[in-house]
Amino acid sequence: MGTATLNATTLTGSYDYGLVVVSVLIAMFAAYAALDLAGRVTAARGWLRSVWLIGGAAAMGFGIWSMHYIGMLAFSLPLPVGYDWPTVLLSLLAAILASLVALYVVSRPKMDRIHALAGALVMGGGIASMHYIGMAAMRLRAMCLYDSSLLMLSIALAIVVSFAALSFAFHFRDRKNVTGLRKLSGAAVLGAAIPVMHYTGMAAASFLPTTTPPDMSHAVSISSLGIIGIVVITILILSLAVLTSFTDRRFYAQALELESSERRYRQLFERSLAGVYRTVLDGRILDCNDAFSRIFGYAGREEQLCHAEHDIYLSSADHDEFLARLTEQRALSNFERCLRRKDNSPVWVLENATLFEGENGIPPVVEGTLLDISERKRNEIELRRANELLSARQREIEEELILAARVQQSLVPNSLTWGDISVEVYYHPVRTIGGDFGLVSPRGDCLSLLVCDVSGHGISSALVANRIYTEAISQIEGGASLGPLLRHLNRFVMRSLGSTNFYFTLAAARLNRNGSSFVFAGAGHPPAMILHPGQTPRLLESRNAVLGLLEDPVDGEGTIEVPIQAGDRVVIYTDGFTESFNSQDEMLGVDGFSKIVRECASLSLPDMKQEIIDRVAAWRNGPAADDMSMIVVGL
Repeated sequence: MGTATLNATTLTGSYDYGLVVVSVLIAMFAAYAALDLAGRVTAARGWLRSVWLIGGAAAMGFGIWSMHYIGMLAFSLPLPVGYDWPTVLLSLLAAILASLVALYVVSRPKMDRIHALAGALVMGGGIASMHYIGMAAMRLRAMCLYDSSLLMLSIALAIVVSFAALSFAFHFRDRKNVTGLRKLSGAAVLGAAIPVMHYTGMAAASFLPTTTPPDMSHAVSISSLGIIGIVVITILILSLAVLTSFTDRRFYAQALELESSERRYRQLFERSLAGVYRTVLDGRILDCNDAFSRIFGYAGREEQLCHAEHDIYLSSADHDEFLARLTEQRALSNFERCLRRKDNSPVWVLENATLFEGENGIPPVVEGTLLDISERKRNEIELRRANELLSARQREIEEELILAARVQQSLVPNSLTWGDISVEVYYHPVRTIGGDFGLVSPRGDCLSLLVCDVSGHGISSALVANRIYTEAISQIEGGASLGPLLRHLNRFVMRSLGSTNFYFTLAAARLNRNGSSFVFAGAGHPPAMILHPGQTPRLLESRNAVLGLLEDPVDGEGTIEVPIQAGDRVVIYTDGFTESFNSQDEMLGVDGFSKIVRECASLSLPDMKQEIIDRVAAWRNGPAADDMSMIVVGL
């Protein structure tokens, strides 16, 4: 216990320091509640803001008032003291109004120094009014006098503490961590500062005994049980306020999260490039986004929803089929179907749909997304048609190639015996038709032999080869010798085709019936071979340039006469034989082919031809890469 004496006639009072500590703790609790409630008032909107403002002010005001009266009850005098309850209620009202002003000021969007100072003046005046109205509620046989300097100091302290409280509350009002250390520290500072004003005001008061009895008509005395009741009720009210604020904050945070999720969902729904929809089972549209509406030819979502009765299905059978599959599988992915636009034109869509069963009488709904694939479908149809036309044309070309191959094969001379001379012929195009050909033409006492190789492969080469073949036959039948024959074929190709894309090589020979004369002419062609069985072949090199490129590639007569004898073999061929490669990428060449010819020369003429073909194929790695023509002559 502590004591204080003003003078000899002043009543001496004392403090119960336990109640002083309780009053300070209640002040801290009230400060914490004020900081917490400020955030809820700020966050609330509409009528809830008014509810939180009034409820928060009541709880906060009751806490401040409770601290004040517990502080007063902690002070005891040597006289019985009662309290006028109407005046006590008036002091409580002053505390609530001061709290109302405080919460209103800190819940505003902005609070500058002017607003803070104005609010502090009003709040501080309210707290000072509460204190001194509460002091006026005391009923005892004594007169209360005040030290003016301490009284003004207590009011100033009330304003300063109010300013600090408003600043703290405004700073912490948006803090989400309710039990944060900073908020607890702020509440402790404010809770310690608020009682300073109260106890300064108490120090300003002195009591002089009087003989005049006080008006006790509405006075009540406070027992120890009453003090406990005030403390408990205050703690309950403040705890309820903080708990309500905490619960509301949790619900508010959940509501914000739900609102944010709803907003994000709505943004995704509205901004999605895919059409998004919700329908009932009969196809009526409940909701959709603008992308969905544009797919079906509407300006936007609102227009389509105004035409919700428009049937997007081409037929009821299409809808029944879709609904049956969806009911069976519950969800459809990448489902293609054709629907109807606003103008009744068809639109192809790629759809994902899910069936959601309704509960509690709510009908089931279908939710899904659509992508317009009409352009892709048109491209698929056009591609299918193009493929069909291409396949038809391919079949035509194949049939034409088969026919052309038959025609070209019909031009291949058959093996023949002409007097003492035997001839074997071989032709194999690398494709269906080719640019090689062999010609064997017995006429009178002369046998004309010719092997030609047109550059390139396939149809174009075959066409050029066939034209050269026709001209060669015409010249041979006209009795042209080999030199003029080469010149004529060169002029024909250059003048008829007029292109350097095609050129050709050629080897030609002419024999008389008794085999006593052999004339040879070559133009850029692999050397022909003459050999007697068991001997090395003689090579007959071309003396003339490649035909089809120069105006006059023939050198003089362009021919040579070669002596031959009975038993000799003559081999004329194209480079499809010599330009064969093995697995080591080595080329057979003229030397390799000459060796094969020499080793096969002792066989009969048909067997010699076949053995040459087989041994070249055995050397070669894989199928032939060029057309192959060969004439084998036995004397």
